Amino acid sequence: MLQESGEQGSEVAAEGLALEVVAALQGGYLLAETRQDEQPFALALDMALGWVKAHARADR
Repeated sequence: MLQESGEQGSEVAAEGLALEVVAALQGGYLLAETRQDEQPFALALDMALGWVKAHARADR
């Protein structure tokens, strides 16, 4: 979707980026459940969103 709209450069593999985001969110969720604390998931979500934004084109 980001590639189609022009927000993401074609050099970034969309499948790889999606896998990285899902892995971060799953890890954050697992830690949050284990610790009974939502902070690990919130941190993972912030990191994942930042990672996607970092791979988006700056010149939209």
